[in-house]
Amino acid sequence: MGAVVTYVILFGIDLVLKGGNFSAFDLRTLCMNALPLACVGLGQYFVLLTNGIDLSLGPVMSVAGSIAALCFSWSWFAALAIAAGTGLLAGMANALLVVRLRLPSILATLATMSIFQGIALVLLPSPGGTVPAALTAFLSGGPALLPIPLLLVLAVTWMTSWIMSTPFGLDLRAIGGDEPAARSSGVRIQLAIFGAYMIAGVLAAFGGLYLAIATAIGSPTIGNDFILLSVAAAILGGVSIGGGKGAPLGVLMGALTLTIIGQLLYFAELSSYYQSLINGLILIGVVAIGTGRRVVSGLLRERA
Repeated sequence: MGAVVTYVILFGIDLVLKGGNFSAFDLRTLCMNALPLACVGLGQYFVLLTNGIDLSLGPVMSVAGSIAALCFSWSWFAALAIAAGTGLLAGMANALLVVRLRLPSILATLATMSIFQGIALVLLPSPGGTVPAALTAFLSGGPALLPIPLLLVLAVTWMTSWIMSTPFGLDLRAIGGDEPAARSSGVRIQLAIFGAYMIAGVLAAFGGLYLAIATAIGSPTIGNDFILLSVAAAILGGVSIGGGKGAPLGVLMGALTLTIIGQLLYFAELSSYYQSLINGLILIGVVAIGTGRRVVSGLLRERA
């Protein structure tokens, strides 16, 4: 609920700055800008549910987008499949480090973050590659009130919500909520964590693929900005950094909130450098509010 209220307030401010006008072009632009962040944020959501964190998702976006840009001239299908497979393999690599080698997720993914950044630069030392103009036009177009980017945002959010309604989703919540209890209940902990990291990798790859298509070029560094933004979108959306709590719709609202902040800075004629500052302040505020609620709830339970 907090994520929705925050977004509505910022959206209202955006409308005021635009003189009360919100056109079909504005809707399409908002969804195009929010889609990559929503994808990687939802990927981060799966990992956070298990009480982990994945710092490599941004570079996974870069690798997937770079590979796609290099392969499109060969075959559209191959480019899409290889990009998705890259995300899947990246997720498996992270899961192996966390589950099999029992490395803390923050250390394991910090290491793979550097590895994937290096791979992206080796594949595509500078922005380039070929992206079919027809594909860019299609994924950036669509009807005025139902543009393709909006449909993709809704589809990814719906798919994530559906996954969370399955036994696998319930297992993830159980692991993040109380792993020993989940293990005692028969939850296959390692298998579920593997699934979380692989889904995260695929969603990040999809976000990177869309960025490459939307910008009509591959970039080896385009995902770097999403390393912490993915965490911010999830936490702003109400996902507990301690695991077990959160909803996909909240993550989408978090992604939309961070996206619209950039638009507000533009219309307020402020430098984009302020966006990181504002994002950080909002994130601190959300975490502080959540911590405050837990403290108050604990005190009330003690008095009761």
